[in-house]
Amino acid sequence: MGAGNTTTSTRDGQLDEDAVDYQQLFRLLTENARELVSRHTPELTFLYASPAAIAVLGHPPEKLVGNRLEDLTHPDDLASLVSTFALAAEADETSHTTFRCRTGQGEWRWCEIFCRGVENEKHGSVEIHATTRDITHYKKIEKAIERVAREWRGTFDAAHDAILMLDANTNILRVNLATLNLFNCEFRDLIGHSIAPTLYDNLGLGRDDLDIENALSQRAANRIEVWLPEPGRWLRCSIDPIILADGRFDGTVIFLSDITSEKRSQEKLVRTLKEVRKLSKHLDDIRETERRSIAREVHDELGHMLTALKMDASWLLKKRSSSPSDVEQRGKDLLERIDQTIETTRRIVTNLRPPVLDDLGLDAALDWLIEDFRKYNDLEINIDLAEMPERTRGKQSITVFRIVQEALTNIQKHAHASRLDLEWKKLDKWHVLDIHDDGRGFDPKIARDSGCYGLLGIGERVRSLDGSFRLESSPGKGTRLTIQIPDSGLQ
Repeated sequence: MGAGNTTTSTRDGQLDEDAVDYQQLFRLLTENARELVSRHTPELTFLYASPAAIAVLGHPPEKLVGNRLEDLTHPDDLASLVSTFALAAEADETSHTTFRCRTGQGEWRWCEIFCRGVENEKHGSVEIHATTRDITHYKKIEKAIERVAREWRGTFDAAHDAILMLDANTNILRVNLATLNLFNCEFRDLIGHSIAPTLYDNLGLGRDDLDIENALSQRAANRIEVWLPEPGRWLRCSIDPIILADGRFDGTVIFLSDITSEKRSQEKLVRTLKEVRKLSKHLDDIRETERRSIAREVHDELGHMLTALKMDASWLLKKRSSSPSDVEQRGKDLLERIDQTIETTRRIVTNLRPPVLDDLGLDAALDWLIEDFRKYNDLEINIDLAEMPERTRGKQSITVFRIVQEALTNIQKHAHASRLDLEWKKLDKWHVLDIHDDGRGFDPKIARDSGCYGLLGIGERVRSLDGSFRLESSPGKGTRLTIQIPDSGLQ
C-alpha cells in the first residue's frame, strides 16, 4: 500500500514538472514569435498578448490585456471579426479572417487572424487562442496588382485591334471587343474553342491562308498578311508565343489588325510613283526632242549664216585694193572670231545632241564622250567596251549616254581623281556598266539626305530602263557606280 502511494506521488511530481516545462516552452515560443500570439474571451477581450503585439498591432501587450479587440477594429471589418470568433468558440476547428486594426499612432494596418476555441477546464469556459500577422505590405501589393489588372483590362478591351489569348493547347481563353466586332459573334461563340477552326470558319479563309497550326507548333513570332475577299479588307495576323522564365510554353497571343487603309495607301503611293516616273521619262523625252530640234536649228541656220559670213569676209579680203595694213589686220581678226564662233556653235550642238549618237550608235558616242572628257581632265583613263552591243540607237541609247555623261560630270566636279576605270560587261541577260574612280569619295547617306540631283537623275534614268544601280563610296576611298540593265532595256 505504501509502495503504491510512493509510486503515485512520484508520477504526480513528474506530471507537475512536465507541465512547468511545457509552460516555459510555450512562453519561449510566444515571446520570440514574429506573429502575435494571444488569448481572448469569446467577446474579443484580451486575456494575454505576446511581445509581438507592438510590431503587429502597434500596441504594447500590457495595454491590450483587459481591452477588447473590437475597439481597435475598423467598423467595416467588425462583423467579419465577430463571426470568426463565434465560429471558433462553437466549432472544434480553426477559422480566420482579415481586418484593419488602428495602431497607437492612429494608422490602419491590415491583419490576418487565425482563431481556435480551447476549453478552459479550470474555469469551465472557452477561450479563443489566436495568432495574428501584419499583412499590410501584401495588401498594398494586392491592390497594385488589381489596379494594373483593371488598367490592362481597360486597355485590352479598348484596343482597336482584335486580340485573342490562347492557352497552351491553343484554346481561346479571352478576347476583346474588337474581336467580337471582327467576327460578328458573341463571347460564348469563341471562349473555349480551338483557334484554328475558329479563325477559318469565322473569317472564311482556307487553311493555306493562315498556317496557324505550323506557326503555333514552331512557338515563334510570326507575321502574316491575308486578303478577305467577302468584306474586302486586308488583315495582318501577328502570332506571339508566351514563354515563361523557365522556358515553358504557356500560351499564345494573336493580334488581328485591319490594314486595309494602309494597303490602299501603299497601292496609291506605288501608283503615284509609277506616274511620276512615267512623267519624268516623258519630260526627259521632250527635253531630248527639244535638244535635237535646237541642235538642228543652230547647226542649219546659225552654222550656215556664219559660214556665209566667213565666205563674204574672205571675198572682201581678196578683192581689197591697196589699202592700209590695219584694214587687212581687222579683216584677219574678223575671220578668226568667225572661226571661234563656228567652233563654239559646234560644241553647243554636240552637247545638246551628239550627232555621232544618231549616226553611229551608243558605242561610238561613248568613245567620243570619253575622249572629250580626257581632253579637259588630267587623269589616267582605262576603258573596256568590248562587250557592249554595237550601233545601239533610239531612246534607250540616249538614256545610257546621259547616265555616263552625268557620272563623268560628277567625277570632274567633285572626285579630284587620278584614275578612272570604265568597263561594260555582258552577264547572261544583263548588261553591267562599272564606273570606278580613285578620288576622295563621300558618304552616300549624306549625299542622299542632301538631295544630290545628279545621283537622283542617274537613279531615275536607270529605273526607266528597268535596271538597278549600286553606289559604293566612303571618304578617301574613291567611288564605284555599278549599273545593271536587262537586255529588254536596250531594245
